[in-house]
Amino acid sequence: MSRDQVWTVVDPESENRWGERFSRLVFLLASANVVAVVLSTVESLSVRFGVYFDGLLVVSIALFTVLYVVRLWAAGSDAPESGRHSRVAFVRDPIAVVDCFVIVTFWVGLLFEIRLFESGLFRVFWLARVLNLSWFRRSRGRFKRVIDAQRSDLGVAFSGAGMLVLVSSTLMYFVEGNVQPEAFSSIPETLWWGVVTLTTVGYGDVVPVTPLGRLLGAVTMLGGVAFFALPSSILAAGFFAERTGERMQPGERTRPGEGPRFEWCPYCGESLDAESSHG
Repeated sequence: MSRDQVWTVVDPESENRWGERFSRLVFLLASANVVAVVLSTVESLSVRFGVYFDGLLVVSIALFTVLYVVRLWAAGSDAPESGRHSRVAFVRDPIAVVDCFVIVTFWVGLLFEIRLFESGLFRVFWLARVLNLSWFRRSRGRFKRVIDAQRSDLGVAFSGAGMLVLVSSTLMYFVEGNVQPEAFSSIPETLWWGVVTLTTVGYGDVVPVTPLGRLLGAVTMLGGVAFFALPSSILAAGFFAERTGERMQPGERTRPGEGPRFEWCPYCGESLDAESSHG
């Protein structure tokens, strides 16, 4: 089997039938490791099935090591779909970075009898392989296009939320700092209160006690509802525009990320041109 043929199967982005099946098998193995990591934290299960959890770890690391080496070798394929400098692109891929880190830390720890990092922590990130499955590739591309199109609006929304956190925390420090020096000892310490208040989580571990402080807290919570709802609405509008744009005929959209130009009904999704032609 040539390197090009191997790459069409082991390529994480492969659209080949065998490549998709292979990606699903790799995802199932990664998911089994995540389940093992979660269950191994239960003491009773760890005592009873610890040997099996460790065995799954060794087998999985061995298989992923072989897979990483094969992919690294096949990534230099000259096949058109492999892309130029694909080996560099493969090494820089986030999933490949996680694979390499887990593999290196495991084998180094095993050979030199040292424990560098907890492998279970990084094996959990293997679950991100679900994004490489063919079922999610279209949604992943859509999400990326929405983020790119709404980048400036999202930047303004998050910047405004950050400024609100800083301003409210600063004001609360000067209002409550003398009354509760242990809770509001500094502006950085007060930022914890600002974050949990603006996100409307409100753990209750740090609360204002003065009337002015409570008034400021109420205003901060109302501001949090408004500011932290902005990113959600921006993303929702972006997804609506993207899905509507996907239903448009070629040429009805001038540039990526641009919203609909009323060729389609925003409520039912039917073509307005079709409706007008019927009378």
